[in-house]
Amino acid sequence: GDVPAGATDREFGNSTERMLRMNLHPVLAAGRAASHYMAEQGLFVAIGAAAALTPTPSMSAYGLSKAAVHHYIQTLGALCGTTSLGASSMYKRQAKAIRKGAPYLDELTATAILPNVIDTPANRESFPNNTDYSQWVKPEKIAKEIGRWIVRPRLRPHSGSLVKALPPRGHEGVEKGAFFQLVR
Repeated sequence: GDVPAGATDREFGNSTERMLRMNLHPVLAAGRAASHYMAEQGLFVAIGAAAALTPTPSMSAYGLSKAAVHHYIQTLGALCGTTSLGASSMYKRQAKAIRKGAPYLDELTATAILPNVIDTPANRESFPNNTDYSQWVKPEKIAKEIGRWIVRPRLRPHSGSLVKALPPRGHEGVEKGAFFQLVR
């Protein structure tokens, strides 16, 4: 696998560009497309990373690109009429003025899910063979949670929120998979 460079790595600039193309640019493109096709009570979900909530010395480019995704979602969320994020009255007035030209934003919920590691074949190839995959989040669990938010909009986190997808807990009788925790 391709390991993202740290901030002191000679290839940091190239690695950062690659990580931005891989992680941020698709989210920006999807956000732009959504601005033309979003339905009432729309839901826009991006995949962020729990790792980007703290410093990532050995993978600075990756952390930087995912932190940019988080910022975009929080900014998009602040534009939406469904947000409960604290913003100054000046920003709220600006958001309201922007929404006049984009009425879909009145009911849009924009959020990001932040897993530690998603259990995919590509991620399994990138990690050592002795890795405990049981602590990784299954993509089906993320999809199931997003499906719940689509079917029941009242279960959604507020617009602009970041939601951690945490690994399964081993409680007897509890379905294995991810559980979700609001970060902000």
